Amino acid sequence: MSIERIAVIGAGRVGLSLARAVVRSGRAVAVLGRHAEALPEPLEPATVVWDPVIAAADLVIVAVPDDAVAQVSLTLARSGVVGGRHVVLHTSGLYDRSVFAALESSGAALGSWHPLQTFSLLAGEPGALAGSPAVIEGDPRALVTGRELADLLHLRPVIEIAGDRKASYHAGAVFASNYLVVLADIAARLARDAGADGVSAELFLPLMRRTLANYGTGGVATLTGPISRGDADTVARHLEALEGSERALYIALGREALRLAAASGLDPHAAKTIEQLLY
Repeated sequence: MSIERIAVIGAGRVGLSLARAVVRSGRAVAVLGRHAEALPEPLEPATVVWDPVIAAADLVIVAVPDDAVAQVSLTLARSGVVGGRHVVLHTSGLYDRSVFAALESSGAALGSWHPLQTFSLLAGEPGALAGSPAVIEGDPRALVTGRELADLLHLRPVIEIAGDRKASYHAGAVFASNYLVVLADIAARLARDAGADGVSAELFLPLMRRTLANYGTGGVATLTGPISRGDADTVARHLEALEGSERALYIALGREALRLAAASGLDPHAAKTIEQLLY
C-alpha cells in the first residue's frame, strides 16, 4: 500500500515525534487524543473526534503507553470504523500484534512498529528518528507497511522479529538505555561520596562516550577494567568500599564482566580468584 494519510493516536513523546516527522515527509497526519489540546507547530491541535479521521486514514499508529494499547484497541473495535483497508500498528516495544485482539475480526492488518530510540522532550523529537532502527512484527501486510513507514521517516535498519521474542528484545532496550542512566547516576553518586561534588554529574561522561564508541567498533573485545585484567585485589577493594544495592549491583555486573573476560582469554587462575570474590 501507499501511505498517504496517517492517524496517530497519542500525543506523548513518541506520538508527537512520529507525527512531526510525518509532516516533514510531506504526508498528511492527524493526532488523536483524549483532549483537544494545542500541539507543536506545524501540527494541528489534537482532535477528540476519532471516527472520521480514522475512516479516512490508510495507517493508524497507536502511540500510547504499553498498558493502554489494549484499551485503545477495544475502543477502536467498538467504534466499528476500522476495516479491511486499514493497517493498524502500535509502537510498544513489549507487545506484539496479539495486543490488538479486539481488532482481529475487523480485517485490518495488525502489527507493531517500535522505533528503537529514546525521546526525552515532551514536544517530541522528530530528528531523533532518522538513522534509528525500527523493529517490526505482525501480519504480512502490516510488515510491508511498517517497512514503508520506516523508509518514509528514514529509520534504518529495519529488523523483523517474532512476536514471542519481543519481551526479551525490549528488556535488552531497557538495559541499553534506561539502565545506562541508572549506572551513570550511581557513578555520579559514588563520585560525590568521594568528594567530587561539583562535577559528579559530568565526571564520567567522556569515559562513557568513549566506551560506547569503542564497543560500537570492537564489541566485547574492548572490555577494560580490573576484571578484564585479572586484578583481583582491585575488585576486592571495590567490594570493601561498597555496600547495599550498589555492592549487589557491582557483583551482578562483575559476574557478567568475568564471563566476557574468561571467553576472551583471561588467565584461568586469575578468573578463579575473582570468581571467589563475586560468588
